Amino acid sequence: MFYLTAAVTVALAATALNLLLTFGVIRKLRVHDAKLAGRSAVVQDATLPAGTAVPPVTATTLEGGTVSSVRPGAAQLVGFFSVGCGACDERIPEFIAYQQRTGVAAFAVVATDADDSGPYVARLSTHVDVVVERERGPLATAFGVTSFPALCLVDSGGVVVAGGNAFPELPEFVPA
Repeated sequence: MFYLTAAVTVALAATALNLLLTFGVIRKLRVHDAKLAGRSAVVQDATLPAGTAVPPVTATTLEGGTVSSVRPGAAQLVGFFSVGCGACDERIPEFIAYQQRTGVAAFAVVATDADDSGPYVARLSTHVDVVVERERGPLATAFGVTSFPALCLVDSGGVVVAGGNAFPELPEFVPA
């Protein structure tokens, strides 16, 4: 009987300690959630910061044309998408809609380390020029891409107007 009483006492003490620790973790999570709610969950430095000149880089599109990081005389929207990125899948329709709504020239860069860019290319190529390059390719390097998806709006002088991971970060732009 003594062993049974001791076992029940130890089990109750362990349960009480477990509850105490669980409440502590929940309290810490609430504080953490409050901190996250106070700031944007979107990465702000996904591309070069606004006001930065983009270095000139050219690339060949899948159709054999040429795109450049700087388009003299015209603003442009550049989208960087990585194969296998769930957020990229969500941003592609927004990218196309933004380009169609504003009429700004645009091209997309699909980053991949394999030959599996087909679905992305199919979704984008009917709307904009598409370049496929390695994850840290020349265009991604020129635009300072640090995460995917990355969106960058560049003015006619090759200076970044806005950039980020989502369209709320881009202004409603009407090309001149």
